This record gives sequence, structure tokens and C-alpha cells, in this order.
Amino acid sequence: MDLLELAKEKPHRKRIAQLRQSLRSEDLPIPSRPLLAQNIIQFLFERRLFDDAMDVYRHMLEDGAIPLPSTDALFLAIVVSSSQAPAADQLEGIQTILAYSTFTEPFFMEFLEHMAVLDIPVETAAELTRIYISLKQDQQPSRSLVMKLIDLQAQAGQIEAAAETIALYDISASSTVVSEPYARAIHSTPVSDQAAVDWIMGVMREKDVPIHIIVFNALIGRQKQLKDLRKAFAIYGVLMRLVHSTPLRPDATTYKHLFRILGHLYKKDYKPNKSRAEQDVGTVPQPRELFADMMAYWFSVVSHPPAADTRSERQEQMTMDASLLLIAFRTFLYLDDYPGALVILQLMLEMGIPVTERVYFVLTRYMARKVYYDVNVARARARAQGEADLTDPVFAFHVMGGEFKYSKMDKADKAYRWIVQRLLKSNARGEGEKSSGRVPTYEEIMGHETTLSGDKLDEWPLVSILHRAIRSSTPTGHIWGDNWRQEVVRKARWMMVPADDEYWSWKRK
Repeated sequence: MDLLELAKEKPHRKRIAQLRQSLRSEDLPIPSRPLLAQNIIQFLFERRLFDDAMDVYRHMLEDGAIPLPSTDALFLAIVVSSSQAPAADQLEGIQTILAYSTFTEPFFMEFLEHMAVLDIPVETAAELTRIYISLKQDQQPSRSLVMKLIDLQAQAGQIEAAAETIALYDISASSTVVSEPYARAIHSTPVSDQAAVDWIMGVMREKDVPIHIIVFNALIGRQKQLKDLRKAFAIYGVLMRLVHSTPLRPDATTYKHLFRILGHLYKKDYKPNKSRAEQDVGTVPQPRELFADMMAYWFSVVSHPPAADTRSERQEQMTMDASLLLIAFRTFLYLDDYPGALVILQLMLEMGIPVTERVYFVLTRYMARKVYYDVNVARARARAQGEADLTDPVFAFHVMGGEFKYSKMDKADKAYRWIVQRLLKSNARGEGEKSSGRVPTYEEIMGHETTLSGDKLDEWPLVSILHRAIRSSTPTGHIWGDNWRQEVVRKARWMMVPADDEYWSWKRK
């Protein structure tokens, strides 16, 4: 049996003996033994077979093989997980490995990742990070390692220690953004500990640390976690007042946070998802107003960062813009603002941002849920009235391209696939119409998180679905015509896209 296949199963003593014998085999080149052992230990680690992993590690040492640093990182994580308050002799052994010249920062970062996987308390991780830095006194810790220590200390509630770390390594002075380490501390502080955030802000005032947009983003991001809609926009309001007198400007992260908050908290009477909190929106701006702000302060040619020189960096910038617009697109769907969602889809195309399987997923998933809900409400109404047939699931029938048997909804797991496939088919271009690309399959749409085809996809099915959604979401509940649809879309664009500005486009880059 192949060694790696052997390790996938739960080993017992006989199998461990086989592993040990295989590691001793003269047929294996010496350099491959540590790597093979590491792969086996990794398999056992992932399956939480820690005793067996330790056996393999011990046998490797007995055979005279030198473990790879990545293997040591796995070993240390297992040791710490078995005793999160190690005794003096254990701690001495841990320090011995940490002090190895070969155990460099990348391998220590692997060690921290393994500890996170094993849910080892952040207090332990912070202390071991501090020990590691002290053991490498002949080396200046990298900025990323110090920032990681600040994160861990803040997560552990050790706010004063985090501030001392910032001062000790002069991390602010070495950064082009002086307030970045403080923003990281704010971001990592437990969401329930507002006093700690106030203390960090006080330290910044004492040290006269200039406020940067990343600090505002950290504060707004906390409100997203706390689901505090009003406070998030109160912070945004402060930011917008400073826009006119300081260099501060909201960026892509600012609007990502805000649109995510709006999508989950703004609408008070959203029926399909009971988890959406009901909050008085108060002085929170309308979603279309917020989108207009985003167009003015992020997507205008004056404020948008210039295109990077390298192709890979430009692709990253483009991906960030696409992600931001997709979050806003999803928010407008959640709020049933289909004209606004259509405007965003049009802007994506105008800016040269391609339609991907991910865009298809966001819209078809939402519409599938909406159709399913609409039909089930109609069925409940029919049962209450003692009728055998559906009564007016107007939205579902219109978006799906006509009536259908509601028995298709009996099995929820199959209903989702059927709805998505029918949405794609009934909203496709007619025969003979020129297509701008192909329509993805259901499997491609569902696999968007792992694979994007990169093919040019036809946007028309998405546009058609939104057209039908707009026409069926009228004040009277009846289907209205295309003239009305065009008018409400024009109004939405007028509100969302200030006419006086020139906007960024990747088509010209």
C-alpha cells in the first residue's frame, strides 16, 4: 500500500511499524525521507490523529533523519495543543526548536496558522510570538511579524501590550501610514470591548498620530460585526464632514463595509430571511445616495487610483472594483431595488468589468429564493381559501417566463436547480439574436468559488431577469410595460450616477 494512502486511514501499531520500516528503507533517497514524513504527519494532523503523528515524528528522529522546518511547525502545534500551559521542560524544548536558524519567520507563520486551526487560545499564540522574537535578537523582526503580534495581543484583550509593541519596534515610524498598526489593533480587538477601542484612540491622540482612512474603516468594520447600522453611518458621517477640510477620502473598503451593512440591516420588513435585524434607519442615507457617494469618491477618474504598471497588479485592481460593485449589486437585490441593481450591472459593463459566473450566481440565487418564496406564499393563500390552484404568484410566473406546475417546488433541494435552469432558459436571447458571449451552465455557476472560466459570458439573461423583475414589482402588483420600466431605470441612474463627473473605465487601460 502507498505510504500516503496508508496514512489516510487510522493507523494502528502494525501500520506504524510499516511506516517506520518504510522510512528506513534503503530504496528511498535520504533527502526524500523528511519530506515523506512531513506529508504523512500532515495527513495525520488534518485528521487530528496527533498520537500517531507524534509516533512518526519520533521514529524519524530515531532513524537519524532531520525534520524539515515545516514538520517542526506541525510538531510544535501538536505539542502546544496537548498542553496549552506547557511545563518548564516542554517550554524549553519548544524554545530550542524556535531558536533553530532554519526555523525562520515563514515557518513560524505556518506554526501560528496551525495553532489557529487547532483553536489554541490567542493568548498562547501571542506569548509564543513574543518568545520567538526575543530568541531571534540578532535579527530585526519583519513588519508582518510585528503586525501579527499586535493582532494577537489585541484579540487577546492585551491592548496595552499591543501599544507597547507598536512603540517598542517603532512600527509606526517605519510605515508610510503611521496609523496602520493602531488600525490593526482596533480591527482585532474583541467586538464587545468598546473601552479598549476608546483607549487606543486616546493613545493616538496623545501621540498625535494622524488619522488615516484605514482607521475609519476599522471602526466601521466593527459596527458591521456588531450589526449597528446607525453607528456605522454616524462614523461615515464624521468622515464625510472631514472630506472638505482634510485629505481623507472614503475608499473601496469603506463602501464594502457600508453596503454589506445595508444589505443585512437596512430593510425592516424583509420576509424571506428572518435573520435580518429590524432597526430604525434614522439618518442613514438611502442606498442610492450612498452609491452616488461611491461613484464620486471612488470611481471618478479624479479619485480612482491610477492603473498599475504590471498586468498582474492591474488585474488585482480590477478584481477589487468588480468585488465592490458586486457587493453593491447584491445589496440592491436584497432591498428589492431592481432598477438600482440594473444600473449597477450596466455600469460594470461600461467600466469594462466582465460578467462572470459569480455575478450569475448572485442574481440567480436571489431570484430562485424569491420565486420559491412567492410560490409558497401563493400556495398558503390557496390553502387558506380552500382552493386547489395557485393564486397570483405574479412575480414568480413573470420572471420565470410563464406559468408552471407548483409541484416543482415540493422538494427544495431539486427546486433550486430547476428554478435556476428555467431562469436561464426563459431569459436567454431568442434564436437569431446576436449574442455577446455564452450562457454558463448551472454547474459552472455553482462552482464559482473555485473556478471562473474566464470566457466571455452573455449578460443578456441577467438583464432580462431584472427587466422582468422591475415590470412585476409595480405599485399595483400588476405587470406594467416597458415604458414604465425604462422610466424607473432612468430615474435610478439619475440618482445613483452624478452626471457631471467622468468615471473610471478599465476599457481604456
